[in-house]
Amino acid sequence: TGLPRSTLGAADELLFAVVVCAPYASVAKYKYRCKLTPGVGKKGKAGKQALELFCRMKECTGREKDLLKMVSDNEVVQTIIGDVKVSTPGLHAAYNAKRTAKKAGKNKS
Repeated sequence: TGLPRSTLGAADELLFAVVVCAPYASVAKYKYRCKLTPGVGKKGKAGKQALELFCRMKECTGREKDLLKMVSDNEVVQTIIGDVKVSTPGLHAAYNAKRTAKKAGKNKS
């Protein structure tokens, strides 16, 4: 399933992260999802952007971050169809936070 159980009695043990490209309605109940629309972005960059966004989510556990980091770029590129644009709630805020952190690092130097 796209939404593992985490109850006290019967928690699911996560073993792998699988990249899925499907209609948005099919993955609506998945914990980690983003909308890919036709655009000018390259598949590799869009995939890295989506994985980074998933890792920065507040509800992402340490184990889930490790599994997301183990997904290879080649696997992501082969799954995504054509040049795309990633759109999801919080994407713009994550981009601004990354940009602010980058500027703060330059000011310290």
